Amino acid sequence: MHGDSYRETLPRLEEIFSPDLFARPSGLTDQDRYSLTYQRLRHINDRLETGTPLLHHRDLLFPLLEWVALADPSLFYAFFLHHCTTVGSILEFGAGRDDLDDVLVQLANTEVVGALLMTELGHGNSNAAVRTEAVFDPDAREFVLTTPGPEAVKYPPSVGCPGVPRIGIVTAKLVVAEQDRGLFCFVVPLRDTAGPCPGVVIEPQDSAAILPLDWATVSFQGVRVPYRYWLRDSASIASDGSFTDTLSNPAMRSRQASRLIRYVWEAATVGLAAVTRASAAVAVRHAHERYTNGTFAGFADPMPVIRYRNQQRTLFGALSAAYIAAMAAKSVSGPEPVGRSAGEIRTLFILKAVIDQLAERVTAASRAASGVLGFSPQNRFLDYQGLAHAFNAAGLSTQVLYLNAAWTMALGLDYQPPADEPPVPQERDLRDPALWRALTSVRERRLHERLLAGLGAARAGGLGEFEVWNDRLELAEQMAEAHALRLLVDLVREETDALPDDARRLAGDVCGLHLLGEISAHSGWYLAEGLLTAEEVNDLPGLVNQLCQDIAPHALDLADALDVPYDLVGAPIAHADYATAFTKATFADPA
Repeated sequence: MHGDSYRETLPRLEEIFSPDLFARPSGLTDQDRYSLTYQRLRHINDRLETGTPLLHHRDLLFPLLEWVALADPSLFYAFFLHHCTTVGSILEFGAGRDDLDDVLVQLANTEVVGALLMTELGHGNSNAAVRTEAVFDPDAREFVLTTPGPEAVKYPPSVGCPGVPRIGIVTAKLVVAEQDRGLFCFVVPLRDTAGPCPGVVIEPQDSAAILPLDWATVSFQGVRVPYRYWLRDSASIASDGSFTDTLSNPAMRSRQASRLIRYVWEAATVGLAAVTRASAAVAVRHAHERYTNGTFAGFADPMPVIRYRNQQRTLFGALSAAYIAAMAAKSVSGPEPVGRSAGEIRTLFILKAVIDQLAERVTAASRAASGVLGFSPQNRFLDYQGLAHAFNAAGLSTQVLYLNAAWTMALGLDYQPPADEPPVPQERDLRDPALWRALTSVRERRLHERLLAGLGAARAGGLGEFEVWNDRLELAEQMAEAHALRLLVDLVREETDALPDDARRLAGDVCGLHLLGEISAHSGWYLAEGLLTAEEVNDLPGLVNQLCQDIAPHALDLADALDVPYDLVGAPIAHADYATAFTKATFADPA
């Protein structure tokens, strides 16, 4: 699944991620678990030796994100917040300045660990509703950071672990001369080895069992922030106290502060794709070694569960989704485009949303298909499922991302719906990727047309914008999901078209399991629209069975081709002799 650059990086990854150092922790207290997370972060940093921020080395950053996610999902969360969002904020909004170099050096050396403090307790995932204030003091040329009430408390930054120096990127409403100047980011020291910095109130919260981290609430009581710690972008405050900004109003400035979320989307797509690949590969390997001689086998000789068609549909479906997730991760892992367009930004966050859904589905399905051993924490499905659950909300929730996409598409922001060319109902091959493209394109276009028509009629009826959208949110989400599926079809076609015939056919069959499953889920709609015939709809379950039969001889090779470092994952059931791998007990040879 990876290219030559990954192969070149592999020895370095293997040296950093020693299975002994990154074995799955068990039996630790919460505080010991948090401390281990930050010890591992420093261990990785000590061995990078890039000399410049990791964001400038994307060919190394993304493989690291993959391996960190596989080794320790809690560490992945801390790692991307440190290297991507904290450092990224300084590079993004402090570009062209050298007065923050000392902070970048501290972060590079892990003298301090970075955190992002955007969302607030009373406003969920809404970054537009930030109430924290940074009031400019013209005499001291400093900012006074204040939390005005409980609804403005920052939640949930992972900064509760004592003894770990932390620095945060804090979003706050800038007030200059009693005027709101919009939302800006500030570099704020939060705690040192002795405890919270003056005026910073950190209250540890219960850790989520699915993603153990030192979650906390953070509030500010008159915290003094030096002028240079203001990530001012194009804004400035002159010596006479006058404020200037190239952006014309506070609303435009506040939207700019969300630019750094793209680092979350990139990291999430790569990390979630990695745990999706690992879950599918481990479960497929185990299904070849897990034997049963139950009712449906007629109590004959035991046979591996992978022989059962229902297991194949589940596990080969997981394998299919894993390949598609890997293709999506590859599409965001190249050099960063200069000045992403609105359409490219939309594609980025839609991929985050759809890959999170795939990760949640595959980790759960792989766990369930592995029986009681799937529930064992040692086999990692629960860890990986926890990471997927966490990212359903992080970086804006999956549903919000789909609705934001629908809003921009309805406005026509860098978007043209695909041409509506319905495939003629006639004999054709449902395994043909060109047909998948035609079907998904027509669904996207027609849902887009219906959304626009509904919005237009509501506006013509005199409804306000909230009412205009409120009754059409479900349709809007369906349209964005249809767009996401069409993007995945395009990715699959792009990745498979250049392959030799036999490989292309196998790759098409593997990816087709997921894509046909998505088309089948809306078969009633396609039938009603005259895009599929009743015979084709009835043929879909049999076609899925045929695909499973064709994939079965290649399943182990396909699992291993996902490039999962099984020693790092450490799941006992990934091994042929999984019972021995699972226990440390010694059994005498009965002979």
